[in-house]
Amino acid sequence: MAAGTGSERPRWPLVAGLFVILVAFRRADSHDYYRSHPSSVPIFLPVPTEITVHQGETAHLRCRIQNLGPKFVVWRKADDESPLTLGKMTFTPDSDVEVQLEEIPGHEEGEEESRYDLVIKNVSQDQAGVYACQISATNNYTQNITLHVLDPVKYKPELELTGTEYVSLMEDIRLVCNATGAQTAPDAVDWFFNGEPITDTRGPWQDRLVRLNNKPIPGRSLISELIIKRATMEDRGHYVCRLTKKLAKGFKVHILNDKKNHKEPKRDMLSEGYSMGEETQPPSQESSHSSSGAAAFWPHTHIFTVLMLCLKLTYGSLGS
Repeated sequence: MAAGTGSERPRWPLVAGLFVILVAFRRADSHDYYRSHPSSVPIFLPVPTEITVHQGETAHLRCRIQNLGPKFVVWRKADDESPLTLGKMTFTPDSDVEVQLEEIPGHEEGEEESRYDLVIKNVSQDQAGVYACQISATNNYTQNITLHVLDPVKYKPELELTGTEYVSLMEDIRLVCNATGAQTAPDAVDWFFNGEPITDTRGPWQDRLVRLNNKPIPGRSLISELIIKRATMEDRGHYVCRLTKKLAKGFKVHILNDKKNHKEPKRDMLSEGYSMGEETQPPSQESSHSSSGAAAFWPHTHIFTVLMLCLKLTYGSLGS
């Protein structure tokens, strides 16, 4: 351990030496550049010089420069000679500190804009103070930005559970749990059904359970969606989303057996006088005989009537 620690110590003097060499070369280039371009003097464009954030938030310190030329931009704390960033490079072991670089071309020569923004994530109280955005040139070009860090905002964890209370049989159950943490978004929530943990590896939800987690950025919320596909009657009951042991929300789901309410097509068609698949049947033998008998009886009756009419006419004429 001691040997490893000793081998790490020379790194910072080496970095400091490299920084001095780079600045020296850049100053020489800048001197030549200004000599050939006497009107190209770097100009700091207006930016907010007072930045206030809460502890744990992200601070953005802006530096906008016109006519930067072949020079380096250095960010450092005003009371510390060690640089935080040099151009695109970062010279601090703090991984939450970085520089964001963007070059904006101008319509004419000399109107180019260089943006060097110092970004400090998860800012702490000891990072408050005055920061200097410096241009490495023969003359000293510096713009100071003051960072104020307030106490962390105290939020109260919150939980909201919504969904569809009445679900038809074989439809999907969808429940959405919106969990808000005190400082940051929660990593996860726990789901329960009738007091038992919900798992997708075994039990009645196997191959039917879907859990979707989403963390809106920026924010302190976790949106967890529970989906149970093809609901059965066994899925009705009390569902719970739990953030902590003291913070949980419940939701009761009812499953509707719609088969009892739906009319079958066969029943509907029977009410109209026929059923599905029923074909027109030929008349029975008995009905066929009765029809043919009636047809055969009609000619005999007609002949008898004609005979009676003739007899009446004959005897009537004799009597007269």
